[in-house]
Amino acid sequence: MQTKQTKILKQVLDYAYMSRDEHLFFCPFCKHHKPKLSVNIKKNCFKCWVCDARGKDNYYLVKRFANFNQQQEWLKLTNQTDICEFEVMFSGSYRREKIKQILELPEQYKPLFNATEFLYSQRPLNYLKKRGITQKQLLDWKIGYCTSGEYKDRIIVPSFSEEGDLNYFVARSYTGDWMKYKNPPASKNVIFNDLNIDWEKDVILVEGVFDAFKEPNMIPILGSTIVESSELFQKIVENNCKVYIALDSDAHNKEKMIVLKFLDYGVEVSKIDTTGYKDISEMPEQVYFQRKEKSKLINRESFFEYQFSFTF
Repeated sequence: MQTKQTKILKQVLDYAYMSRDEHLFFCPFCKHHKPKLSVNIKKNCFKCWVCDARGKDNYYLVKRFANFNQQQEWLKLTNQTDICEFEVMFSGSYRREKIKQILELPEQYKPLFNATEFLYSQRPLNYLKKRGITQKQLLDWKIGYCTSGEYKDRIIVPSFSEEGDLNYFVARSYTGDWMKYKNPPASKNVIFNDLNIDWEKDVILVEGVFDAFKEPNMIPILGSTIVESSELFQKIVENNCKVYIALDSDAHNKEKMIVLKFLDYGVEVSKIDTTGYKDISEMPEQVYFQRKEKSKLINRESFFEYQFSFTF
């Protein structure tokens, strides 16, 4: 039955290829130039990763775009009766409403750029200097610190949404506290500093905030995984960005899964070699740019070679 249903969909839509349990088509709603409409026959649902057109019954696609004979054949295969109404949701230019996460910085937060309290600011400034953070980065990233309160003795790195609202912040100890990070009780499903990302250019994905200071358009994923439903994943697919991935060398297995997910949706991915360093933040700038220059594009043909290209 599934094969026959797929055959009808291939007749109706512009088919691309199969990825696991899903078939990828060129979306008839947004007409994106890459195959972004994912149809799952088994689960009987579909979704476009650009315009976010989605439905819980694949018959909607047949009802909307097929001829009468194809519609009748589908109904016969699925034992359906054509009496139901269909609801299709959209985002993007058909954007669904999203719940915005808006936070406030700690009351004790003070910016470190041109800090006036020398007695209190010198220690966090020394810590950041050792990590290679420049005065310009202090200003661009609005990096601050707290000397009291819940986030006492911590560097504060804020994140701003596309609209300029504070949507997250990272609080890193500069005194050797056993709890290195003490971040706000808020969702990490944000695009860190989306306000400063140029989505018409390549993006570089790294794990942590301190990894992201190497160059513009670096995005910390605040961990070592990305799920397909995340804001970051969807926006990369929506903007058809080329991705450089530069996760810590000990995250290779998780990195492979991220690469596979992007390949499933036609996203170009290149791997920056991070071996020999704990993370990107420890890598000298010259080494980083040399390795980025030498990074290789990963596609389905080269993925097998890529996944065995690093030792553990």
